[in-house]
Amino acid sequence: MTTDTEASVEVESEAADGQAAATGIPSRAELVAEFGDSDLSIQSLFKFCFVPSGRLSLLKELTVDEEWGDNSFVLLKYLAVHIYEAIVQGRYVWNGEQMLMSAGALCTPQGTPIYLGLVRNSAPQENPWVINWVGERPASASLPQPPDLGEWPELDPQGEVVVAIDLTDASRQLKIPGTEGLSPISQSCLIAGAVHWSLQRGLAVRQVHGGGRGYFVPLYLNTREDLTLAPDLAAPVVAQGNRLVVRTVLEPHVCYSPSRAAVERWEQLPPWLLEAWHEVTTDQDSDDDDSDDE
Repeated sequence: MTTDTEASVEVESEAADGQAAATGIPSRAELVAEFGDSDLSIQSLFKFCFVPSGRLSLLKELTVDEEWGDNSFVLLKYLAVHIYEAIVQGRYVWNGEQMLMSAGALCTPQGTPIYLGLVRNSAPQENPWVINWVGERPASASLPQPPDLGEWPELDPQGEVVVAIDLTDASRQLKIPGTEGLSPISQSCLIAGAVHWSLQRGLAVRQVHGGGRGYFVPLYLNTREDLTLAPDLAAPVVAQGNRLVVRTVLEPHVCYSPSRAAVERWEQLPPWLLEAWHEVTTDQDSDDDDSDDE
């Protein structure tokens, strides 16, 4: 059965392909191929297009104010996901030789959508495309919609948590207070129990990664008094049938960028993740201030 969303994507894709065939501009398949083996990473974005620092700065100025991290890597990850998905779904239009698409769901503080314009790079051996325009009012009668990130696999809180981490490797063992000397089996049980506990309380957050759609789950291993605080660690969890597979554990702030790409606004992220991101960005700002004083 075809959903309304799938039907909409098919119609927009056919429209983009038809426009390309009529004008001789690249087809959707040709554009997708220029990403190479896309894993929705910043590297795949750079393989497809050059992002001038001036355009990136303008995009940050136009959109709602938020912390995008060092070198705006969170914003670049967001663009990597949404530019790729817009092309895959045909959610772009041609204005002459310029390709227009929405900048995901980014908008101005007044709620006006922001758009991107891409043209062929004059140095295609480096990147085939370049973002040459960012703004609110593209010179096009047809305005493309943001891409649809689709459905996430169901995350069953009652599912079996499988910790697929080689905890016999010293470099992969937990290094937080209270876990010293625990056997690999004990550490595995600690992770599985923390994942299950957080899932029961709805603390998981969606994330976008190269392999598809997944979740991050906070691991509160020392205290669970305040669930708005940053956890000790976080685990990427992938649903495989009735199993929930954990292949690594991460510092909580690392989860921010892939999760930010999955929501319209940063305020939609859970408090524990916002606090983890705030802690690391505040520390970076303090370090920068200290360097300036020196």
